[in-house]
Amino acid sequence: MSKSKGKMKASPSPRKKRKVSGAERKARQNVARHSTILFWSTAIVLVLLFVGRWVVAIAGGYFGSFVEVDASAATAVGNMKGLTPGAEEKAELLPLQKEWDQFASSRLRDEVTVTAEDGALLHGYLYNEGADVTVVVLPRFCQDGTADFLPGVSLNALTGCNLLLPDPRMHGGSGGTYFTYGLTEQYDIAAWLAWAEATLGPQTFILWGEGTGANTILMAAANGLLPENVAFAVAESPYASLHQLAKESIWKWFGVPSFPFLGAIELKISSKAGFAVKDVDLPAILENSEAGTPAVPVLFLRSTYDSYILPAWSAAVEDAWTGPAQTIDGGGSHGTVYAAEQAAVDAVLADWWATYGR
Repeated sequence: MSKSKGKMKASPSPRKKRKVSGAERKARQNVARHSTILFWSTAIVLVLLFVGRWVVAIAGGYFGSFVEVDASAATAVGNMKGLTPGAEEKAELLPLQKEWDQFASSRLRDEVTVTAEDGALLHGYLYNEGADVTVVVLPRFCQDGTADFLPGVSLNALTGCNLLLPDPRMHGGSGGTYFTYGLTEQYDIAAWLAWAEATLGPQTFILWGEGTGANTILMAAANGLLPENVAFAVAESPYASLHQLAKESIWKWFGVPSFPFLGAIELKISSKAGFAVKDVDLPAILENSEAGTPAVPVLFLRSTYDSYILPAWSAAVEDAWTGPAQTIDGGGSHGTVYAAEQAAVDAVLADWWATYGR
């Protein structure tokens, strides 16, 4: 038996590595470097475009809600923590609420208007008791003249007063172009007081403001816009600085950091609405006032656990106020001082009415 021998294949010889020149190596490194730079540049541009669109959108949304006071304002305010009282606080408010409802339902409420200094038509509500005393109420942001005024029953019992509840500009039936957090509104309160005198006869005025309403009254007093027949004012939860309020609260209320959104918001406000957020600064207004020391006595009300307008912000206003003043702390969340401390507040009002009212 014969064996056939197969031919063995020769194994391929190993390939020699091509020697890479220094120039080629450098070219490859440059390509890799440029690719990395291009990748990160593209990523950064995309992130900046995304963040920029987000910043622009939030600044526009803020402007619409809080300066133009458009349909989104109520939703934006609904996101703010600290404005809704708890169950225990609601129980404290209930008796006062029932008293106010009975008072309001047993009287006619007239709708009234006045033309502001800048030509805006302002709207409000008047409970005309035929008195020569009128209490004028300026509510907080996103409230109008239909808001309940729980101290009104006691003030009416004390003074027999008329009650004038204006809609702030851009709220309710009041016109205007922008809401300016007291800078323009201080002239509106002066217009309302002049209207009340012309319509109701000589009056003694008591002013009551909450939040931005309180700031408006204090600005008007600081700038000498209030007539001598304003007996005194009640300022509930004023704040020193709109910039500070926004800076401290933009995350808590809206879930975004103050940087870079606050800067974009303030830039949009100054460029479009024509006022600077930093100008809403009560201590600075008081310090630079040409009217000198405000003569209007002010009762400051400060909610002890207010998370909407922090007590420290109100305290800064009180420290800057150089006119006659007294402070009552009490209650819990925003707007609960009167319910918790009604006896103390009513006692001061009665004393001040006897002292300053006539």
